[in-house]
Amino acid sequence: MALVDLNDLVISQVRSAADIVEFVSQVTPLKLAGKSYKGLCPFHREKSPSFHVDRDKGLFYCFGCGAGGDVFKFLSMTERFTFPEAVEHVAARYGIDLPRRRKTQRDTDKDDLLEVLDDASEAFHQALGWGDNAAKRYLEERRVPHDIVKKYGFGYAPDSWDYILRRLGQKHGEEKLFKAGLLSERKEKKGYYDRFRNRLIIPIHSETGALAGFGGRSLDGSDPKYLNSPESEIFNKSRLLYNLHRSKDAMRRIDRAILVEGYFDAIAIDHAGVPGVVASMGTSLTAGQASLLRRYTRKCVIAYDGDPAGRAATLRAAPVLLSAGLDVLALDLQGAKDPDEIVQQRGVDGFLEVLGNSMDIFTFGLKEWAADVSSLTGREKSERIEQFMPLLSAVPDPVVRNDAAQRIADAFRLEFESVWSRVKGRAASPLAAKERQPNAPQASGEKFVLQAAVQGKLGADVLGRLNEELFEDPACKTLFSIMKNDLVTGNPIDFGEITTHLRGEVELALLSELLLSEEIDDPTLQRIDENLRPMERGYLNRRRIQIQREIVEAEKAGDSERLRELDREKTELSRMLSTLK
Repeated sequence: MALVDLNDLVISQVRSAADIVEFVSQVTPLKLAGKSYKGLCPFHREKSPSFHVDRDKGLFYCFGCGAGGDVFKFLSMTERFTFPEAVEHVAARYGIDLPRRRKTQRDTDKDDLLEVLDDASEAFHQALGWGDNAAKRYLEERRVPHDIVKKYGFGYAPDSWDYILRRLGQKHGEEKLFKAGLLSERKEKKGYYDRFRNRLIIPIHSETGALAGFGGRSLDGSDPKYLNSPESEIFNKSRLLYNLHRSKDAMRRIDRAILVEGYFDAIAIDHAGVPGVVASMGTSLTAGQASLLRRYTRKCVIAYDGDPAGRAATLRAAPVLLSAGLDVLALDLQGAKDPDEIVQQRGVDGFLEVLGNSMDIFTFGLKEWAADVSSLTGREKSERIEQFMPLLSAVPDPVVRNDAAQRIADAFRLEFESVWSRVKGRAASPLAAKERQPNAPQASGEKFVLQAAVQGKLGADVLGRLNEELFEDPACKTLFSIMKNDLVTGNPIDFGEITTHLRGEVELALLSELLLSEEIDDPTLQRIDENLRPMERGYLNRRRIQIQREIVEAEKAGDSERLRELDREKTELSRMLSTLK
């Protein structure tokens, strides 16, 4: 399998060839405004255009919602492309042949395992067709038609200790079958035996469509009910979602995913023609799986089973999805056992009707936890409200979080502050903190100083005062550290080169904002000290706190020489702080 070599030189070449205005214009109309283009932002609703695109710099930025980046970032936001997919898409548009890298031994070994899995899938599928067997009877009892069996590649692992071992052992060898997750090691003596025995076999694919492993459904009541392939280089359960390879394009197109618990729910919905369904394979949803979904969509409808366990699982999965930046809704099954039952009884139109009535996750939570509020004691109310905290803490948008807290307070007939006081004490999700970071209060002054530096407005005296330690905001610090040598020496800054090296979305958006902002005028520039002095004070205070920690450590260690050094630095910091007041 040929592999694209996306090194920095190739990425820079493709980005330079791309006309970002051409790509953006296909999504939102643009008008020339000075040196750049302007239009309505495609990522949030607005009446006055605040979305800017610069053809020469190859960047876009919205001064309304803060979305920004290069052509690859724009495609990832509008088409849900991964970064490599975006590069390949742009390269294909402009007829650029991307270099292919040679396979490493690791690539070759992985290809060998994929071949083993393909052969195993064929062996399992053949076994399903042989005579009367438990898997065939199970499928008949569930009224699973033959076209589904064929389309989704069902198979059968016979009730034998060595079916796969005998079928594939001579061709691939026991060690390779073991690495592919098809065999287990014997505990009492050397050798192997089949991992899957007397089970209905369901192939599981990666997002690219490559076979990654299998799920085996018990046919004789033995535990576990579902047995998956073991964790390996190619089967990482926390990074796999069943049916994603079939659904990802639909997710991009309709900007919605349907998340179900099991294979058969996903198969029933997908085969009926409802697009964008994936299954979490009965395991607790992971952050990796949520991130996978976020690549392709911004909205996820959880459609787990309707029993108490399914509803509880819905409310456990929701914070994971919210933390990944997804809008989360939940399906009201209206008395049905699971989504498969709705499809079976009411058809695809009936399921789509139920899907259209999905409720946001906080409404779902209120139905689950606040339906009997009138009979709750104060302590019980407190315990129920505590159950909402993972949901509230995971919401990135402060407006949505505030609104949800108000709804919870109203439902429990409490003052808003009774709920909000708990939320304020919780750390928001990592993604929420990351997304708010560019607009954090401490960053505003730092961005102004950095913007003035980028625009060449700072004299040597001010540039001499700048160093990385002054910047508390990580994105500002990263950009300054990359540009500082050119800033101090007066060399022209190659922003295209900088863009190529930036991998963080926050840093790329900040660079776009700085480069597409209006020129700072002289009267505003004269107030540079009003922004620089707080940065200097902030650094000195942070360093003073750090010194105090180091003093405690030096005292514990009995390091008198280190103590004297720290005391001298602490005194000097106090003197410097007094001059900045």
